[in-house]
Amino acid sequence: MRAQTPQEVLEAVRRLEDDLQQIRARARERERDMDSLRSALAQDAARERQALVEDMERLVDLIGTSWRSTHDQIAELTREVRGLRTFAETTATMLRGASVELHLGGQVNGLHEAPYT
Repeated sequence: MRAQTPQEVLEAVRRLEDDLQQIRARARERERDMDSLRSALAQDAARERQALVEDMERLVDLIGTSWRSTHDQIAELTREVRGLRTFAETTATMLRGASVELHLGGQVNGLHEAPYT
């Protein structure tokens, strides 16, 4: 080993300082890259959340429309059933006192029909 002069030590220190500056500069560049990446990821996440919210809004609208349509159809069917029930009750009331006669032989539409033998 040989002894180093103060000048050599000073030059070595300056080289180390230069190396340290280069390392720091690269680290700052990487930090900027990381900041850009973090920002891009945050923006992507925000866009994804917005898209998810929009999809959920569409789904809720679709379900609401479907529910309203189904509700309207059920209401219409209820009205029809109510009308049929009223018709059936009215018809039953009208036929309550009715009787049917069956005549074998005799006139059919104004013509004489031969009696069954």
